[in-house]
Amino acid sequence: MATLTSVSAQRSSRTPSYRTAGQWVAAVTTAVLATSASSCSTPDASVSDAYAFLDLAMDTCGRGDQLRLPPSYLSGVPAADAPEASYVYDVAVTTIAYTARGTDEDLGRARTLAASLVSLQGSDPDGDGRLRNAYPCTAPADSSQALTDASSTGNMAWAGLAQLQVYAAADDSTADAATPDTAVLDAAVRLGTWIHDVTADDRGTGGYTGGLAADGTPILWKSTEHNIDVAAFFLMLASATGDPVWSERAQSALAVVTSLQDPATGHYWVGTGTDGETTNTDDYVPEDVQSWASLVLPGDATSRALDWASENLLVGGDDARGAKVGDGADPTETVWYEGTAHLACALRVRGLERDAALADELLDTLRDAQRAPQTSSSAPSLTDGQSSSGVAPRGVPAASQDGTAGGDSTIYDALHTGTTAWFVLAAQGSDPFSDDGRT
Repeated sequence: MATLTSVSAQRSSRTPSYRTAGQWVAAVTTAVLATSASSCSTPDASVSDAYAFLDLAMDTCGRGDQLRLPPSYLSGVPAADAPEASYVYDVAVTTIAYTARGTDEDLGRARTLAASLVSLQGSDPDGDGRLRNAYPCTAPADSSQALTDASSTGNMAWAGLAQLQVYAAADDSTADAATPDTAVLDAAVRLGTWIHDVTADDRGTGGYTGGLAADGTPILWKSTEHNIDVAAFFLMLASATGDPVWSERAQSALAVVTSLQDPATGHYWVGTGTDGETTNTDDYVPEDVQSWASLVLPGDATSRALDWASENLLVGGDDARGAKVGDGADPTETVWYEGTAHLACALRVRGLERDAALADELLDTLRDAQRAPQTSSSAPSLTDGQSSSGVAPRGVPAASQDGTAGGDSTIYDALHTGTTAWFVLAAQGSDPFSDDGRT
């Protein structure tokens, strides 16, 4: 989750089921595109309240069909410092959360967010298909107002995933208003093309580097997280366009991911050094990579990584445990609520009998955080206000306290659209990397 105020984007004793990236990509293609929505459950009140929070966040910067983005944070340090900051990753996860529940209002909101990203992409000064990592929530028609010139590979992949989820949701709908929008598909193709043209790398096992820094300098390391994101995005592009080149490119991203799994523990390392080949074992081992790999990639290899995260990355009391950012991240006792939602989602989607109790425990931790007293720095009262549907809005903060996440990144006890979106995905058992993950 490569936001300016969230976790950094760069970041076997048992033989894996798939010995080569070529064997793996064939299985991944089937798994990513055919995940059953049957794992989705009936939403409870906490989910309705969370969607109301996402509605409120989105409506702080406009109403109706007006192009806009939801601010990423509605309280705490990030909202005080930059109340209108909207990070593309958070916009993407929020968009996917709307497609997951998929009511008519939800899909209308998802289409508005997708159209806002299309507008920003189309007005970008470089005009090469990229987005920037962050924008003011009120300026989706003017990319020149971007809050940073940086474009991280993972963020571009998430934006593309969101576009394709909106496209797929419309394709599945019988409503005239939900006719698939070719502009959304074209925007996703442009994002994918930019990722490949700018970040494809032939060093080591191939794959994709980190993107472009704010000054336009290429980021030369390769992130495990980014390559997971790219693999899922490109596989979904292959399905949406019928063009097999995207499956071939996904295979390159998968080769990097497979090369970065530790054979002894089963966990995935954060990425490579700037040589694009040497495994970075000096940084922390991140939670998101373990959970996201399990959501995207099938087989025993990723199941081992998810088990490792479940056994090594939980902190807190016996009745309120949650995930920390990673092994070696600081402070070690801070519960990263967004990561807790990642882990709960991955456990629910995997769906083994032994996963149910822990997934429920993690969801209860998130509900406890959601029930805590809430005030907003950048929106109407969360305790007294209601959404357009009359439901009280209640979001989930990003973390249990402010602190260093790892490297030069920070997490905050701040109401967060990205965390709230991950919570509703986890609560509904919906896989954001699958175009059949809707409830």
